[in-house]
Amino acid sequence: MLTSWEQLKGHDEQRRLIKRSLALGRLSHAYIFAGPPGTGKREFARLIAMSAFCRDYPLEELQVCGECRACRGFAANSWPDFHEVGPKSGKREILIGQMAGEGDKRGREGLCYEMSMAPQASDRRVVILNDAHRMTTEAANALLKTLEEPPAQALIVLITDSPGTLLPTIRSRCQQIRFFPLNATEIQSILLRETLVDSEETAVAVSELCEGSLETAQQLLDSDLRMLRETVARRLQQLDAMDALSTSKAVMETIEQISGNATEQRQNAQWLLKFVSDALRIRLKTLVSGDLGDRLTQRLGAKQGIDLLTPMLDRTILASSQIEGMVPVNLAVNALFDDLAQMLRRGMKGT
Repeated sequence: MLTSWEQLKGHDEQRRLIKRSLALGRLSHAYIFAGPPGTGKREFARLIAMSAFCRDYPLEELQVCGECRACRGFAANSWPDFHEVGPKSGKREILIGQMAGEGDKRGREGLCYEMSMAPQASDRRVVILNDAHRMTTEAANALLKTLEEPPAQALIVLITDSPGTLLPTIRSRCQQIRFFPLNATEIQSILLRETLVDSEETAVAVSELCEGSLETAQQLLDSDLRMLRETVARRLQQLDAMDALSTSKAVMETIEQISGNATEQRQNAQWLLKFVSDALRIRLKTLVSGDLGDRLTQRLGAKQGIDLLTPMLDRTILASSQIEGMVPVNLAVNALFDDLAQMLRRGMKGT
């Protein structure tokens, strides 16, 4: 956990935006921090919370001392005016009980209730809602009621990588701030500072693979996952020559090799699909920028390439949902690469 703004890498513009709002007395009661996973949205929100509680600096300075009673209490996760909620362990959704209380305690427990209470030791209460896009409809509606009449002494930050899936009425009542992937140098610096790697060479290698996500970088410290990603990259390097059968066989052999049981196999299959999605997104970005850097995109051109790659990306996302829904991994992976190969063939016939 970060305990000073100096430890935060990147997001200087986002910090300036918050400081300007504070200087003008226009800090919103609710924010949506939106951006890809692993880009530091949660740590940024926690530093804002810590700044709101710090006794040695006014909030307008957006700074923390790290030594006062409030800073120490926050760092120990024991400050009474700070609350953080997300999906419970083993669950995918944020439930109504977490927002508004269970059963006969409805309305007298939960995040919305905590927001309505007067601060105990500070000027305000600060709430962070992680993976806000995972709220059930009932949970989202409970939050909406609070946002419609926000407590004056509360600040809530919704963390999400899918802001478009939030209720429009929630989005309209929050100020949205976008966060973007970290650059490779920033990722390297964090990995080395936190001693997550044993050498600068490893930090460089991981930072080049993680697409600006510290979360992905930490996962890729596992050499097995790096091997899986390299297998995917090698197989998808020239899409127009991809063979569905041999590609499926290669990636499944790798997944089986690095998985100790069925649960790990599903987890690694999801990483496989993330790596496939990343590869397709990189192609899409190069097409949008006008860079036709490989045989497939040179042959198709920008518009046809985008028209081909977008449904391929959608199909990969569908495969992730299938594995999550307990479809056998080998069936989902084989069907995916078979469908991708068919899409490629149809796309190439049109040229």
